[in-house]
Amino acid sequence: MRRPTLFLSRFLLSLWIVLAATFLWLLLPNAPDVPDNGPFAGVSIQTEQSGPLHLPNRSFRCTETEQEFQCHIDIQDQLLTLNLTKGQGYPYDLSNCRASYGGQAVDCREAGQNYAPTLAKLYEITNLNLSPQQAQSVRQTYWGINTLMRLGEIRLIWISAGLSITAGISAAFFTWLHSGIWSKGFVSFACGFGVYQLVERFLGRVPFDVVTPYGLTPEDWVGVVRGGAIAAGVVAMLLTALFLWKRVNRFGRVLISLITGAGIFSLAWWAFSWNVGYVLPLFGWANQLIQRGHLLALFFTSLSALVAIAAVILIWIYTNSSIRKFLCLGSGFGAAALASHLFMYLLLDLGYTD
Repeated sequence: MRRPTLFLSRFLLSLWIVLAATFLWLLLPNAPDVPDNGPFAGVSIQTEQSGPLHLPNRSFRCTETEQEFQCHIDIQDQLLTLNLTKGQGYPYDLSNCRASYGGQAVDCREAGQNYAPTLAKLYEITNLNLSPQQAQSVRQTYWGINTLMRLGEIRLIWISAGLSITAGISAAFFTWLHSGIWSKGFVSFACGFGVYQLVERFLGRVPFDVVTPYGLTPEDWVGVVRGGAIAAGVVAMLLTALFLWKRVNRFGRVLISLITGAGIFSLAWWAFSWNVGYVLPLFGWANQLIQRGHLLALFFTSLSALVAIAAVILIWIYTNSSIRKFLCLGSGFGAAALASHLFMYLLLDLGYTD
């Protein structure tokens, strides 16, 4: 029975790695990047039969003069050209879009803006008169960006939340069967990361006018917040590792329990608020809870406190079985929180979400 279970744990972990890598492989090459790849966030071609065709900005070849940008892309053996006037104070505040396709003028209009990762505009092209077969060929050529745009912001967040929750479940299951050096190292790092997040959030809420009388500028205080959070995270990581690898006295166990419990609380709060918070809208009974933001925050905080108390109790019991359960708890919430951080910052920095 143990061998099939071991195989299943490794299979689930490997499957998650493949799914996460596939998601990243879809996100990274199609992300808009202004100004490195182009002055605009993206262009879509409106068609009557098959809906919009999205073109990634990195597929355009752009040149610039002192007054304007000129960008080209080949569409069905014809050249689509966009001429855009630069902004006065900010060069990517574009205006006066003129477009041509195969040497014939076509309509071009602004269709919004996006962070990519700087603020940049989106454009919509019409009257290209592409046949359904040509439109399908263009969609297949740029299938990545069209798949992402069809999914939309909310579904991309749901996918990242699903991957994060799955990461937590897979990590907990794997740790239950492999509670060795790698699991201990990961839980130590996760607890340190949780304390870092907790200290940064706490100190980051201090208003600047509280610290300015002590001679600190806002820039100085930001450095203090980050430095203090990093130092606290490193100390928490080392103390958790000390506890997991070496028996400590009663006082040390109390101190480490409190610090580790704080880290687990932070990890659980992040995992609940950023992952479960996006899953709740799928259930009708949660609508009233979601509409009242303070109730939702209280709900997640209460759940996180219960998880932290469970972690402290497991540490205090201090048996092989309790430490194994603590490792599963730390691995599960640590993997979920770290994965959600990764996906959230990627979606924000790559311009897929605002």
